[in-house]
Amino acid sequence: MLDRLKEFQKLLVTKNAGRNLKIWLALTIVSILVYLIKPLFALNENQILYLFSSASQVIAAIFGLIITGYIFLRNELDRRADKDETLEEVVLLLKSEYFGSIIGISITTFVSIALCFLVIVAETTQLSTLLSLLINISVSTILTTLIIIISFVITILNPNSIEVASNKLRENTTQDKENESGSLEEFLKNFNQIDYILEKYGTTLLYTDVNDYESARRKRVAKTKLVYILYNEGKIDNDLKNNLIELISLRNSLVHGTDLFVSTRDVLLSEELLSRLKNTLGIR
Repeated sequence: MLDRLKEFQKLLVTKNAGRNLKIWLALTIVSILVYLIKPLFALNENQILYLFSSASQVIAAIFGLIITGYIFLRNELDRRADKDETLEEVVLLLKSEYFGSIIGISITTFVSIALCFLVIVAETTQLSTLLSLLINISVSTILTTLIIIISFVITILNPNSIEVASNKLRENTTQDKENESGSLEEFLKNFNQIDYILEKYGTTLLYTDVNDYESARRKRVAKTKLVYILYNEGKIDNDLKNNLIELISLRNSLVHGTDLFVSTRDVLLSEELLSRLKNTLGIR
């Protein structure tokens, strides 16, 4: 599951980069075409120096605020994941998405400030055509940066961000998106039995003072951690470990998402894993 999330993170970064590049190219082409056909504004030396020195400072200040808010946001997401272990994969997905946006904002901010400096330096030269091109490219880059920042702010302020991320996680974990609908009740019934086994047998390996299911539940150990404990102790094999982690991720995405669809293959997988787990641990 972690490998899939890493692949999804790379996909998000690539997707964001492609989208940002398209926005920048569109704005740059429009800006240069307007300049070549009929310029809308004619700036004197003082206006150019004031506008682009101010723009670089404003962009830098906004970037600083964004990074500060992002740090607080990550801490809040980590806090929520600590309080509710079923949010662990969802939070990891959100952090990956937000990190991809921060990369885009960082790159465009750096380029915007660099172009502002170039415009100020170019003002002292006699190359008016080069200066005009730099001004248009700089303005389009600044606008792109502001668009990316606004998009990022809207995304993190979305009150349904957990549900949206859960649905994305479900799309990554479901066995067959095109298969016919299976029984959600049967799926959850199988998972609850798996959950019981993991709590009872996994926690006893971690804590010597645990001797029953209720005391194991009070320890509040994450399900994925219990799976790794059983694997590290040689109780289950690597294939069963990976399948159990994917099943846990699928169940968590169902709990926090809005799409409660499970395929018949998902249900069959839960039955198979329950049977394999019982046989491996010698449970009748």
